[in-house]
Amino acid sequence: MEFSLGEAELQVLEADLQRQPHLKPRQAIDGLAKNLNCIEPERTIPKMGTSWAVGLIALAVLPPFPLREQVSRLQPLMSESQTSTHFSRAEYLSVINGIVSYFRNFQALDGRIIDPFVRREVQYSTPCYAWAATVLVVSGQRPDLLESAAAALECALRQLAEANPADRHGDFFTFPAMLAYEHLRELVPSERRKRWEQLLSAIDPYKAYRDVLRDSKGSVHNWNVVAIAGEFLRHRAGFTDLSFVERHLEAQLPHFTAEGLYRDPNVPMAYDHFPRHFLAAMLERGYNGKHREILNELLERAAWTSLLIQSPCGELPTGGRSAQHQWNEAMQCVTYEIWARRKFREGNEPAAKAFRRAAFLALQSIKRWVRPSGELWIVKNRFDPALRHGFEGYSFHSQYNLLAASMLATAWLFADETIPAGVCPAEIGGFVVHLPDFHKVIANAGGLYVEIDTAADPNYNSTGLLRVHKLGVEPLVGPTDGAAIKDEPLAVGIAWREGDKWQPLAGLGQKQIVSASVTVHEANPKRVSFTIRYELNRQQVQAVLETYELTPEQVRVTAEVDGKVESLQVRFPAIAFDGQRASKIVVNDNTAIVQLGDSQQVFRVETPSGVTLTRTGRWVRSRNGYLEPIEGEVKGNRVVYTLTPKL
Repeated sequence: MEFSLGEAELQVLEADLQRQPHLKPRQAIDGLAKNLNCIEPERTIPKMGTSWAVGLIALAVLPPFPLREQVSRLQPLMSESQTSTHFSRAEYLSVINGIVSYFRNFQALDGRIIDPFVRREVQYSTPCYAWAATVLVVSGQRPDLLESAAAALECALRQLAEANPADRHGDFFTFPAMLAYEHLRELVPSERRKRWEQLLSAIDPYKAYRDVLRDSKGSVHNWNVVAIAGEFLRHRAGFTDLSFVERHLEAQLPHFTAEGLYRDPNVPMAYDHFPRHFLAAMLERGYNGKHREILNELLERAAWTSLLIQSPCGELPTGGRSAQHQWNEAMQCVTYEIWARRKFREGNEPAAKAFRRAAFLALQSIKRWVRPSGELWIVKNRFDPALRHGFEGYSFHSQYNLLAASMLATAWLFADETIPAGVCPAEIGGFVVHLPDFHKVIANAGGLYVEIDTAADPNYNSTGLLRVHKLGVEPLVGPTDGAAIKDEPLAVGIAWREGDKWQPLAGLGQKQIVSASVTVHEANPKRVSFTIRYELNRQQVQAVLETYELTPEQVRVTAEVDGKVESLQVRFPAIAFDGQRASKIVVNDNTAIVQLGDSQQVFRVETPSGVTLTRTGRWVRSRNGYLEPIEGEVKGNRVVYTLTPKL
């Protein structure tokens, strides 16, 4: 069949594609026109509309998936594994129940949830409580929570309808509120259901939400994605049309990378996965609009990318704002449960089992942080929540506990426990992932995992080796993160003399690093080797080269300075205190051993010989507590050191 686009259709397509700067409009249209004879008659543009053609073009010109080779190599390794374990949905309920039971004690008479520390309703605590409590009701575990869940839902819906949500965070309300409504509407009297539906019909998204397109506001970010998902559920239930969803999805597409990851301002790792898990839920619930095909492809890529960058301890990569909050892992559970279902439907059982295993690892990470009172330490440290250690300015005990509970409720909703858990990439290893948009390099050999920040955001991190994780070893002993440059630059790495001061690589943030290139030498489950070259162009030092050699047991780093230096300083951040437990730090000549609980990290300078490491006695604040820098001076411009985590 031959078919040609008319000028009107071309103009519509080009205008639509111009709003998506990662695509090349005219080339895409020309390519489509040349290949329309391949389109089946029943799928031609006049019948499907130009929006279908825009989706087709978007797919056609999307850059190649940079991690396709790594994923392809892992597929047979996952297929070969005979591991198959049962993962019950009830495991989600146990964590949810602890959080909901705790916060039920702080529910006001009108249904609002009051934060026990600031003594007011915070952000989206109430709708998240409503959804989490609803799951406990409909699962049969806590039927006594019906009135509590219904009261919280009604309070949240009233706030939305009146465009007066707590802390002006209405963007986050509708998604959990709609899920609670869907599951409670048959369990309450008809008068109450009718009242809820009147409130749902009265919501004006341009009044209830903050992050929306307006004449004075042409861009939107992660908040808006949550609102999109909520509005889709409201549309699905018949309370609105799809116009808000389609308009704002179009504005969101330019934020995605070729790996399918989402770039929020300053590219924090947490706010890549956060919006994606809402879009994944939207697709699973049946979104079939204008942007379905491009979202399918982007989220497919991102799901695999997320598998590759997950720590074997189940954690999301650290980096940027909101890092190391427990909801980071809870949202992984949602994405992985959805993708397990998708892969199972496609007949790819090894992939389905891998995604379920990844969900299981993420949940186990969360379980490590359950407080004796049932709720979570919201950040990965054990300080009293009243001290707000490691919190963001917007972090509160209520809203971030209940956000995690709400996410776990959504994971429970999508979980298919007939799919067993297998093995996932975090346990297999054999790959290097370079995410230039996020200035991160992540590598894994047989379950030994490293994360490097190549140009840190100085408000949150340091440049260099941030994280070393191994399955079964306490993550904090890793280290699991460094310190923020603004506090004191500290990551595993080197420093050199500039005048009378040491200049650490860790202290050179995004504005000081000219570029960072990655060369992979070898990548298989038994051995991974790669080099990062940092271009600096400082007065004495032009570049720093770090070569990493990973085995399942050890990380070896060779660091070398391209410049005029007579000596280096090697630095290792040892966890000193996590808010509850003090580590044991022993330094002997060229070796430092850090023990926390039953886990150890052994840091050793291999060459040159004769290096003496010393404890500084300083405590440096980090997300996880306090770090003590271990330092040693090295003659020359090259040093080799190892990290060996073990039980």
